[in-house]
Amino acid sequence: MESPFQRPGTQVTVIWPEQPVRRIVLALPVEKDDGRKYGHSLDEIAQLPADLREGTAFAAPTFRESPWLVNHATRADCQQEDHLVRVVAPTVLAALGGQARPPVHLLGFSKGGFAALNLLARHPGLFAIASVWDASFLSDRPPHPQLVDAAGSAARLGEYDVRRNLRKHAYALRSARRIALGGIGTLAADWTAGRQLLEEAGIPHRAYRDAPADHRWSAAWLAPAMQHLLDLEARLLPAPEEGGAKKR
Repeated sequence: MESPFQRPGTQVTVIWPEQPVRRIVLALPVEKDDGRKYGHSLDEIAQLPADLREGTAFAAPTFRESPWLVNHATRADCQQEDHLVRVVAPTVLAALGGQARPPVHLLGFSKGGFAALNLLARHPGLFAIASVWDASFLSDRPPHPQLVDAAGSAARLGEYDVRRNLRKHAYALRSARRIALGGIGTLAADWTAGRQLLEEAGIPHRAYRDAPADHRWSAAWLAPAMQHLLDLEARLLPAPEEGGAKKR
């Protein structure tokens, strides 16, 4: 992809469904470029049952630095949030041609979960639902060095404090359940702190504890994460019309 917000070499890979696209799910990475130390989102998504993939276009973008999805304070070529919001999402939507715009959801774990919740809070009109598992809230430890580098300054780091953003933008997230908070994998303290934060902020959400899974891309946690995403979507959005009547 060509982007003014990243150094050359980024890409977005999409799994298109055989059926008409009813939703787009952005699978947020945990490694820079196309790193696969923790597996790959689309490899595991391809293993999900057909009913969890039907009508869904899954898109996996890459970033040239550790993908916390923040905009660097000074580097024009390290604006990760802008790259996703202003290049990746519009590019995937444009590939649909004249089709009506479907909802765009966020899916991720670890730093990808951190990013998904930040993005939903900061862009509630662009993204509909964030379904995360073993998400990093950095609740019991200082910011990761990679996050510090990606932000570039203490002030910019503060702008992307996910706990602060959820509280700051809680008013935009109180009308419906738009967050599925899954756990517990490795980051048990983060799941507990995240659930408490959402409850205190009055943000409706669905918190669940699935079977333990390794802290990596895995169909073991993706299956419940997608099921909860689809359930929340069904309650958030009206059913599509077919032949002038709503599908039941």
